[in-house]
Amino acid sequence: MDNIENKNVLEEQVEQQNEEIQFNYGDAFAPKPLFELNKNDTLFALGALVSCIFTTIFGFFGGFAFGYLLSVCIMIVMFSVYFIKNNKINLSILVYGLLAVANSVVFICTTNSSVRFFGVVISFLLSLVFFDGVVNKSSSGNRETMGIFYSALSTIGNVGVSLKSLLSNKEGDKKTFGKILTGLICAVPVLIVVVPLLLKSDDAFSGMMSSIFSNSGNTFLIVLKIIFGTIVSMFVISYGFSLKYNRVSKPQESKFAGVENACIISFLSAIAVCYVLYLFSQLAYFFSAFKGFLPNDKITYSEYARKGFFEMCVIAVINLGVVFLSILLAKKQEGKICVGIKIISTFISVFTLIIIATAISKMVLYINELGMTVLRITTSAFMIFLSVVFIAVILKIYISKINIVKTSLVTAGIVVLLLGTVNVNALCARYNYESYKNGKLETIDISTLYRLGDEGIPYVVKLACSKNANDAHKAQEYLAQAYMHDYFENMHYAEGFDAETIRQNNQLHKGFSYFSIPKSRAYDVLYKFLEKNPQFSNYCCSKKQEYYW
Repeated sequence: MDNIENKNVLEEQVEQQNEEIQFNYGDAFAPKPLFELNKNDTLFALGALVSCIFTTIFGFFGGFAFGYLLSVCIMIVMFSVYFIKNNKINLSILVYGLLAVANSVVFICTTNSSVRFFGVVISFLLSLVFFDGVVNKSSSGNRETMGIFYSALSTIGNVGVSLKSLLSNKEGDKKTFGKILTGLICAVPVLIVVVPLLLKSDDAFSGMMSSIFSNSGNTFLIVLKIIFGTIVSMFVISYGFSLKYNRVSKPQESKFAGVENACIISFLSAIAVCYVLYLFSQLAYFFSAFKGFLPNDKITYSEYARKGFFEMCVIAVINLGVVFLSILLAKKQEGKICVGIKIISTFISVFTLIIIATAISKMVLYINELGMTVLRITTSAFMIFLSVVFIAVILKIYISKINIVKTSLVTAGIVVLLLGTVNVNALCARYNYESYKNGKLETIDISTLYRLGDEGIPYVVKLACSKNANDAHKAQEYLAQAYMHDYFENMHYAEGFDAETIRQNNQLHKGFSYFSIPKSRAYDVLYKFLEKNPQFSNYCCSKKQEYYW
């Protein structure tokens, strides 16, 4: 009898577990509960809609210049006001917000596309860390910091419930916002009928509407931008609501205890031995850069720098990944890393720092001999960034509180900010021009100078006035291309022009959103050159067939 009773009890427990499992599955697919929104949430949603449309029109499609800087500032201020109202901001968290805004300043300081691209990425990531810090306070660990980006991505799943919460309440009744939106939608078919009738009935109204929509192509593009901005705002609103009301997914705590220390030690040891042998065999070759001469006469400066620099960049990145993952995945004892892993990781990190120092010294030698380019400067800046990260990795090995992810973000933000504010394009243009004029460089590539964009134009103009006939002729050809194609519009049928005409009517990308300091300087130089050399317009018009099909 006891066996039968035990069997019945077991069957009942299994049935209960099955019911619980079914209930859990049902919960997983159940509709998400609505957000309990207040007036501040509704105002935030309206602000997000306006900000996203503004960012789309004047930021994304505004040339990534002053318009984008302004849109970033508006967006960060809007989120800050929304989140800070119920939270006290920490000074250490404020740094990420300020650095995010500072990184957007590069859009008015430089036209370098790479710097601008990383400016967008770094500013976005720093903003996410800032917003999360305001709501959830500081995140100390590397995994927690990486979880911030995972949580932000998870809010995409709340877009539907966010919009539904704005339009209606739990009982299904429409809110004021939803009623207003419904009314506007219902008004559209009526306006489609009424507006054409008004246009026919009154000439004044017809003239006003014609002036507003005189360019149907531009109007169509503006409508598309507004639609795109509205779509983006849905994700922004969802992120704001989800973060404020803690409706975000967080990475689950892993039960993974770590990789056996013996495996990691053997792995790191093999790599360390390989690097020691490699560096020892190439000792004279690589470290000759510190003395400022080539290891032999058969190799050129270009070959020397490429072998000693770009390959070392790859090795440094690989080493960073190897050491970081080894520290992250190693089995900890009371939260501490094994001594053997510490020693070998430190060894690899220090040797990587030596490699970085050697590579940068090679690039300095290369620049002194062959001039400065954007690629040479940006890759050198990247190596400096890696060196700071490696120093943070070494500190992390012995001080567990060091956050490598945040250190990398802040360092990247500072490097991009310096590249933008110093303006790497202008730096290269000025250095190469001055080196050529001083005789340090025997030749100067005017085409490369022109391809630097707005920053190169002032120096192309100087070379156009050069006493060297060959340099002046080449520079004038590029200036003609600037006047007839790259900086002014509607020049195809021009038979002649002066500075005042093109200043008032022909400048490309007018408007505050396109403003940047280098662009403003480039236009000023072009106007002044034409004022001093009015006959140059005839030369430009004679060359216009080369720039048009």
